[in-house]
Amino acid sequence: MKKEIYKITSQYMRDLKKQLDNKEISKYDIAHASFRKNNADWIITDVNKTKLTITYLNGDVRVLPTYNELMRRVGWGNNSYKSARRKFIKKYYKVIHAFTKHKARLNNNNNTIANSINHKQVRVLTSQI
Repeated sequence: MKKEIYKITSQYMRDLKKQLDNKEISKYDIAHASFRKNNADWIITDVNKTKLTITYLNGDVRVLPTYNELMRRVGWGNNSYKSARRKFIKKYYKVIHAFTKHKARLNNNNNTIANSINHKQVRVLTSQI
């Protein structure tokens, strides 16, 4: 399955700001949903021990030959979930903060430092998500 390419646009940021202002969602909810969508190919949603199958978040089902192999795969997924989630959310906050800071600088015409950051640098930051 091909991973989706996420782009942060001004419209995306405006929509998020509206939802955050209305207290419909929190910043963590946004980051966690992005993590789950980005890593749906390895996040486990269901384990059937009698049929030796693992169902992933994106809908893929993997049938394993032995019970030990099944438990090994489940262990890998469970052990890596927390650390991967923390790393992704930390990186997500860093990129979003850089993007909003950049937009604020562009809106302030008196600040000459904002002119040193161009759109290519913002695209590089957004591609890191």
